[in-house]
Amino acid sequence: MPRVSVVIPTYNRGELLCETIDSVLAQTYHDFEIIVVDDGSTDNTAQLLSRYQDDVRLVYRAHKNSGVAATRNYGIRLARGEFLAFLDSDDRWLPQKLERQVQFADAHPEYGLIATEISNFNKRGVVVETKNKAAAYRIKNGHVVEQLLFGNWIQTSTVLARRECVQAVGGFDEEVGQFGEDWLTWMRIASRSPIYFLPEPLVEYRIHEESLTSHLPEAQYESLMKILAKLEALPQFQANPKLLRSARYKVCLGRGYSDLSYGAYDLAISKLRTACTMKRMPVNAMRLILQAMVAKRLVARTARPSRENV
Repeated sequence: MPRVSVVIPTYNRGELLCETIDSVLAQTYHDFEIIVVDDGSTDNTAQLLSRYQDDVRLVYRAHKNSGVAATRNYGIRLARGEFLAFLDSDDRWLPQKLERQVQFADAHPEYGLIATEISNFNKRGVVVETKNKAAAYRIKNGHVVEQLLFGNWIQTSTVLARRECVQAVGGFDEEVGQFGEDWLTWMRIASRSPIYFLPEPLVEYRIHEESLTSHLPEAQYESLMKILAKLEALPQFQANPKLLRSARYKVCLGRGYSDLSYGAYDLAISKLRTACTMKRMPVNAMRLILQAMVAKRLVARTARPSRENV
């Protein structure tokens, strides 16, 4: 049995997927299996993957285009490894990624999940930026569920997790939509097990047009609010509900401000009013509501025909 199962969900990314798979096959650690779960691709994915023969297990979802959470869960059910590693079909790993993580996991069996630093690369394959999440998020290792609530430093393609930990939390939640379902999974694991962050850029994240434009703001907002509602079940937040109220306030304030900036005044006012219910003295939210209401009236007045033109 392989020790690591690498689960790669894909949909119409045949050309990029080959580069992703090649980065796994180039690992210095070799005790793994690769499971590619195709969520109904209509491109040449199957033809391109035929070159890998026994190196890759390609499976198809019975319910096509069902979303990344369901696709990953399908791969988890097929996995045989002690560890699960997740890799998006447009990212790539550096050669020592699995070796470094498995070494740490074997030396520290108490940790349920090990993540790493990332770099960004462009469509030409050139690394353009190396992140410093450790500094940006002031990452602490260990029991970090409360810290993760206010900043997700775990990028999916960096994760190596014990299969028992992923299964214990039910895998990836298929009810919260297409945004943040991975964050919810990490939060649920972190509520049970310590988490470790390797401050080494062992994963390269692809920056391309699709990844920048696909995140619809309203769908993302709805997913985040659903996730925060589900987090109420975690014992850490039941013991300290103020944390979730603070998180909701932060989300509503930030999204409301964004809507205001783009002139979506009704959406802004709705979110900011929700923010006001989360804090005793929501000064910033109230100020932004006033700005949105004034701006909305000015737009309406400008659009209204004057008597001279009637």
